[in-house]
Amino acid sequence: MKVSNAIKLFTSQLARNLTLVFAGNFLAAGLGFLSVLIISRALSVSDFGLFNMAISVILIVPYLATLGMDTSMIKFASSYLSTGKITEATQVFRETLFVRVITSTIIAIVIYSTAPLLSKRIFHYPNLVPLIRLAAFGVLSVPLFNYVKSALYIYRLFKDCVMLQLLVDFAKLFTVGILIFSLKLNTFSAVAVFTFIPLLGVLFGFWQIRPKLFSKGKSPRSLFGQLLSYSKWVFVSNVCATLFLYIAIFMLAKMLGIKATGIYGLALNLTYIFPIIIISLKSVLLPEVSRFSKIAQFEKYIKGSLKISLFLTVLVIPFLFISEKIIPCFFGSRYLDSVAIFNWLLLSYIFRTISSPIRSALYSLNKPHIIAFVELFRVTAMILGCYLLIPSFGILVPAVLALIINVNALGFLILYVFKYIHQEKVVFQKEEVAELTWL
Repeated sequence: MKVSNAIKLFTSQLARNLTLVFAGNFLAAGLGFLSVLIISRALSVSDFGLFNMAISVILIVPYLATLGMDTSMIKFASSYLSTGKITEATQVFRETLFVRVITSTIIAIVIYSTAPLLSKRIFHYPNLVPLIRLAAFGVLSVPLFNYVKSALYIYRLFKDCVMLQLLVDFAKLFTVGILIFSLKLNTFSAVAVFTFIPLLGVLFGFWQIRPKLFSKGKSPRSLFGQLLSYSKWVFVSNVCATLFLYIAIFMLAKMLGIKATGIYGLALNLTYIFPIIIISLKSVLLPEVSRFSKIAQFEKYIKGSLKISLFLTVLVIPFLFISEKIIPCFFGSRYLDSVAIFNWLLLSYIFRTISSPIRSALYSLNKPHIIAFVELFRVTAMILGCYLLIPSFGILVPAVLALIINVNALGFLILYVFKYIHQEKVVFQKEEVAELTWL
């Protein structure tokens, strides 16, 4: 890439927005890292394993509550806004919120009521019941917080969204600090912090979007059917992608014990920089690419965004060489086995991150089913691989499998998207929003 083109690429509005979101999310992750660091030092390895399992519920289950409608909301609302159809965009916001509240409430009640069964049958630790019931409340708070952030992204209020995320993560760290100094930090209180603090973001976020959400006017028809038809594939993708990350924790707990869960869980938490990059890319790129209407725009977007995502991943490669010093230094020698796991996960995330712009393009091209099939392949391969290989090769298996699977998934997505935009008739959206412009 020529120097002039590189300067133009990295000084574009798209790159500036991405830099803002990434920097803000990175800082928020730093606050989250400090919270996890304090908790890991205060708890035993086994208790930290219990903490990770409870937090996994808060991270995984909200994807069930969204039904994939966050991505659908961003895609359709962005398209409507680009054509000046404010009423339709508002209708998308309202119907998505209605579904979010209903599904979150139902799932939270189910989890709370079946906590003894889940603790015994799924997690294989009966004493996990109080933590699972506590995590059920997080199934209410986290999906609503994610909804607010998605709404802000649609209106390109990236600065507001970053500040909201920083507020929540700072509040978590501050609360953990109070608990540690008052000698009240334990597994239950640690999970409570991650369960209830997101409500701060929900309150402030709804205050910011209330003029748009409660504006006058109503769409002459319901858009729920259109949203649901698209969202079903996004829902499958989100569930499989989340399971891909956390299924190893559950399988390690069953096959190798709770201590192995704590060791692997720490390494997984330390790779949180990559979910930050992935979320940042999707938050900025999906609202942008959803406004495209020409093949040339997609070609330029894919090439440019791939270069940006590759550049961002290169920045974290040095961690491969210093992890052996950093992890024991911060977390103690009891987590020395986390070093190799961390390095393999770091490599696997590089390929997952590079695929993020391609996934946004496929969502905009009305191809969510392709991503769903890829995610289904990833999680199936991970489950089968862990089941067959963990007994023989131990705790390192899930991390190595993640690298192999992500390399194959990236290769398929690159080949598919370039073949599709060159050989098939691209359908951008249904008739009512067919004429889009890139703002």
